[in-house]
Amino acid sequence: MPREKNFAHLMGHIIYIILYLFLILFTTLFYNSANLQIVLYTGWLLLVLGVFILFASVKSRKKGHITEKEIKKEILVDTGIYAYVRHPGYLGHMLIIFSLILMAQRWINIVIGSTLIALLFFAIIEEEKRNIRKFGDAYKNYMKSVSRVNLFAGIFRQLTGKIGKIPREGR
Repeated sequence: MPREKNFAHLMGHIIYIILYLFLILFTTLFYNSANLQIVLYTGWLLLVLGVFILFASVKSRKKGHITEKEIKKEILVDTGIYAYVRHPGYLGHMLIIFSLILMAQRWINIVIGSTLIALLFFAIIEEEKRNIRKFGDAYKNYMKSVSRVNLFAGIFRQLTGKIGKIPREGR
C-alpha cells in the first residue's frame, strides 16, 4: 500500500475509535434519557446479540489460520457464523452501535452511530476487495452464496437449503 493510503487507513481507524468512545460516553451520560423502557430493553438485547456474534466470529476465524512448520497460511473461512454472513465481526459491531443508540435515546447518539455504521460499510467494501485479491474465485463464489451482513437471509438460506456448496478449488 502506498504511504498516503496507509496514512488515510490509519486516520480512518483513529476517527472510528474516537467516535466509538464518544458513543459509549454519551450512552453512559444519557442512558434511557427518553425513559422508553421497551427501546431500552431492545437495546440490551441487541447488545447481547452483537457481543455473541463477535465471539462467534473470533472463534470461527481462528480456523482460518494454519501454521505448519513455520509456514503460515490463511484460508477462506466459510463455516460457523461465516456460513451465514460474510462479515460477522462488522455485523456484531453494527448491532452494538445500534444498541447504544437505543439505550441513550438521544439525537447525538443517532448522528455518531450512523456515522460509525457508514464507516463500517466502507471498511466492508475495502475488505471484500482485499479478499478477492487474496482468495480469487473462491471468494467470488462465497460472495454469491453468503450475504454480506444480513443474518436473517443467511439463516433462511441455511434452513431451506438454498445455500450451495462453495467450491473449494483455488484455496
